[in-house]
Amino acid sequence: MLDEITFNNIIGKAKKYKYSSMDYVGFDDCKEAKIIYDNDDVVLLHDKSKTPAMLYFLANDFEALIKLIVALPGKLRLHFVPREFAPQLGEVGFIEWAEFTDFWNTDLAKTAERFNNVHEAEYLDKDECEKIVTVTEKCTLQSRGFEKVSIDYVSKWLAEGKVIVYKVGLEIVGFCSVSIYNEGTTLWVRMIAVDPAYQGYGIGKILLEQAVKYGIQNGAIKGFLAADSLNNNAIGLYNKFDFIQKSSEGELQMVR
Repeated sequence: MLDEITFNNIIGKAKKYKYSSMDYVGFDDCKEAKIIYDNDDVVLLHDKSKTPAMLYFLANDFEALIKLIVALPGKLRLHFVPREFAPQLGEVGFIEWAEFTDFWNTDLAKTAERFNNVHEAEYLDKDECEKIVTVTEKCTLQSRGFEKVSIDYVSKWLAEGKVIVYKVGLEIVGFCSVSIYNEGTTLWVRMIAVDPAYQGYGIGKILLEQAVKYGIQNGAIKGFLAADSLNNNAIGLYNKFDFIQKSSEGELQMVR
């Protein structure tokens, strides 16, 4: 199990490596990981607490990293795979899991001008985190790369922002986690999900409207979210809210 001092030491030397999957990783994300390799060419962490097991890496020599990965047993997952090495990983049994690309709205206020009678947002209470976990469990793999989150993960959202919820009676059937960053200028729509039994009724649209309104009320000028490049239904909704793909390049995730 990784301790926080060791984690900070790894992050501290990450800039020395050409390839990294740890640029957006916090200690809570990988505290269950074990360091299995650490030198000037490769740092490799193996987290068996995740399904499939997650590999976090720093590497100057990606081919050397692949050789180490090949020797590991069981199902494995890699995030932030450099596209040029995807064919070599494919040769040793890895397949594409998802590719998340960035979508940006550069003028939230302009988008909100089209809104009519936005429902007042309701926010998640701390004692309701398990209900969010349940929604994500029901949505798991409805689109590539979408997974159930943990209670700890939802608690982290609440510590860093808000979770907007949509309820039918007392049941949470949809949610959108949001936060403000970049010195208060940017809305981050971290995750949006609707229980499959309630999809197709416009709940996602309502949640996204409320997210944009939340951003404006908290001083954000622009907004950001990420979506899998093949999730056409979600991308269609995001485009209607002026979230436009910024680049053709994305975060490639692969599994074996």
